[in-house]
Amino acid sequence: MEMQKTVLILAGGKSLRFQQHDKCFISLNNKPLLLHAIDSVSNIADEIIVAARDRKQGEQIRHVIRNKKISLVFDSVNNFGPLAGILSGLECASSEYALVIGCDMPCIKSDVVEFLFEIASTGYDAVVPRWENGMVEPLHAVYRTEPMLAAIKAAPGESESKVLTILSQLKNVDFLPMDKIRVIDPSLETFTNINTLDELKRYELLMRR
Repeated sequence: MEMQKTVLILAGGKSLRFQQHDKCFISLNNKPLLLHAIDSVSNIADEIIVAARDRKQGEQIRHVIRNKKISLVFDSVNNFGPLAGILSGLECASSEYALVIGCDMPCIKSDVVEFLFEIASTGYDAVVPRWENGMVEPLHAVYRTEPMLAAIKAAPGESESKVLTILSQLKNVDFLPMDKIRVIDPSLETFTNINTLDELKRYELLMRR
């Protein structure tokens, strides 16, 4: 039986470096960043969930995505950072494993995602890419739904609201070296994320070329 794949896209970030504009609605080549993220995973996901920070943002997101098959959830905990969206999203997920990404990642590579799911299916609670300097990519990672939910729910509160803290509570995490991902995606384009207007303009130029 083929592995079912959920993709959870976090859209509730505050986008402070975009002068208070909602990052998920920022336009890249005339299309919102959120739609770029959705389109990049739509051919591999059995289920797509978008996590909004509240119902007001959720209404705006629903107006943009229109696709009724995409589920929308809302943060149920305040001051909990990305974990609030991960908690709400994974509670709604129907698959054993879920890829978690940010809405600001416009060019997720399906081959890389398939690779992460494939490794996760061998028995890991999480597969998290790790750079050579030790930094990790917890928002471009695959998680086993139940252990991740249990770890988030056991977190003591907002002082511990970091994904890395939760990762340390999981029993079996594969911190995947970037060299293994470079075999599939030599330029590591899959990890591109848009944090500033300068990055947005630079990436628009790259896309046009």
